[in-house]
Amino acid sequence: MRGFVAGLVCAAIAAACGGAQKPDAHRADRVAGIRIEGNHALASDALIPALGLHDTIEDRLAIDPYQLALDTDRIRTAYLKLGYFEVQVTPKIEPGPAGQTVVFAVREGRRSMTAVEITGLPPELSREQVRKLIPLVDGAGFDYDQYDLAKEPLRALAANAGYAHAEIRASVKADPAAAIAHARYEIVPGPRCRFGAVTIRGTPHEVLVDAIKGRLHFAPGDPYSLTALTETRTELYALGRFSTVQLVPKLDGDTPVVDVAITVTESVWNEYHYGGGLGYEPVTYEARVRLGATWVPRAVPKLTLGADAQLAETLPHNFDLNQAEPKIRALISAQYFDLFRPRLTGRIEVGADDQTVEAYRSISEHVRVSLTSPLGVRWLQLRVGWVLEHATFHTVLDDNLNPLIVDALGLATQLRGAYETSLTMDLRDNPFDPRIGLYLYVPVSKGTRLAGGDLSYIELTPEIRGYLPLGATVLAARFRFGGIFGDVPTLDRYYSGGTSGQRGYSDRQLAPRVVYDPMDDTQAIESVVIGGAGLVETGVELRRLLGTIGIPIGGNVFLDGGDVTRAVDQLRLPHLAWAAGAGIWTRLGGLKLRVDVGYRLNRQTPGGVLDNLAPHIGIGDAY
Repeated sequence: MRGFVAGLVCAAIAAACGGAQKPDAHRADRVAGIRIEGNHALASDALIPALGLHDTIEDRLAIDPYQLALDTDRIRTAYLKLGYFEVQVTPKIEPGPAGQTVVFAVREGRRSMTAVEITGLPPELSREQVRKLIPLVDGAGFDYDQYDLAKEPLRALAANAGYAHAEIRASVKADPAAAIAHARYEIVPGPRCRFGAVTIRGTPHEVLVDAIKGRLHFAPGDPYSLTALTETRTELYALGRFSTVQLVPKLDGDTPVVDVAITVTESVWNEYHYGGGLGYEPVTYEARVRLGATWVPRAVPKLTLGADAQLAETLPHNFDLNQAEPKIRALISAQYFDLFRPRLTGRIEVGADDQTVEAYRSISEHVRVSLTSPLGVRWLQLRVGWVLEHATFHTVLDDNLNPLIVDALGLATQLRGAYETSLTMDLRDNPFDPRIGLYLYVPVSKGTRLAGGDLSYIELTPEIRGYLPLGATVLAARFRFGGIFGDVPTLDRYYSGGTSGQRGYSDRQLAPRVVYDPMDDTQAIESVVIGGAGLVETGVELRRLLGTIGIPIGGNVFLDGGDVTRAVDQLRLPHLAWAAGAGIWTRLGGLKLRVDVGYRLNRQTPGGVLDNLAPHIGIGDAY
């Protein structure tokens, strides 16, 4: 009974105090709206969502005088950051039947023009170098964000000139009467520094310590440079032996000698990977699985052993098992970095393939040996090597086709021995999602009896790609040429089409064909692609992030051109096959997933629009 009375007393007290009251939606003093008057330089839609009173409207609360003062300062600050130093913002309250409207009356005044002043330049830096890093434009309207944006690049510029302790003392002196904003950047360089001792921690392997030393972009006594530290960190990560790499310069005091502490954490060296997927092209479906492993012996940490196996099955749209195209590939490899000297990587691989394509089945085995090294700079790589490949072929189509296929492709046992070399120049800002830069790849293969084979030929397939940002849009372009001069290795023949080729065609379907009579009951004339010895692929594409709906969503439009001919001298640039199209993409788990649809502009297939559309699903960009 006593507990019941106590409960009634508590309930009465809560009722008397009002408890947790909800705001009254019909109170006359609640904030019903916000209006800004007299503003021209800044739109209301840009200002109002950033105000604290904006949330008060949704919560149906009364005006908080403190919040009103803060929002008045917020609007004034937004104008000050754009150089409106005479701005005045006056709040007032307008009552209404639905509540009160907060009105901010703005008197903008004149906008101050920019005048950039630079002082304190050390002899190693010119005014032109510094001025390029300041986005403010003399005589244009002042912008605080652009003024602030220059501070860190200026400090980095001074540090790269050897001034590790440099300070950037930036200030803005407003002259409202003259409507000028003096943006002053004073560089206080301090002493010019040099690198001192380097200490390395985190790995017990002496050979890895030597590998780290071999990748330093600086030495004791060299002028101090942030770029040298950044490039060293990049190369150490590229070794694939460390999960974290820290380079910490000791900048205590104003000492002119900067010691550097390098701390690494070894990553897991042994890895097992597997995966699978489904693919779709306008003429086929494909299922694929892959298994693999890499192993680094603890006793030999510069050595990486690898194994990889792939199994794929391609079926036509009618799922006719008699037309299935199985593909099996197995590969084992060994790679050793810093072979004989730093940055020289040696690799040997042995593999076997059993591939069924449109016109034939091939069974091949190969061994490949190569050496790779940068040519003085990390972005320029040279690779030289040798390959020996043995292949046998069988036709998979009607027996009546055999003479045509054998004649067109030379389907006989082939022993290919070749010397290979390639030059790679990669100046992209990000190889996986480039926005700016240039990429050049020039592979050359020389088949000769001196390399152990029966074929004599030269194969040249250079490719160039370029990327240019246009605001939030990226313009990407590429050109690829392929030519085989002399004997034509069957497995090296060119094909185009698919997600990374001319997207008006399905994979491998832009290529020379053999027309044949299958000699069956239908009496239909059919054809099969056989590839060629000449190739051209080109294209331009615009890529842009469109927005985010939990995941990023982007779009692209493209124009692709290409052709494949039986011989190089049959290529005609004015007569390429062209396709235009568009696509959408997103990123999931670090992968860029893309869906494109291309439409043939010429060389169209009779039958209508749908017969000339080619949908593609791909991972990563087309180029």
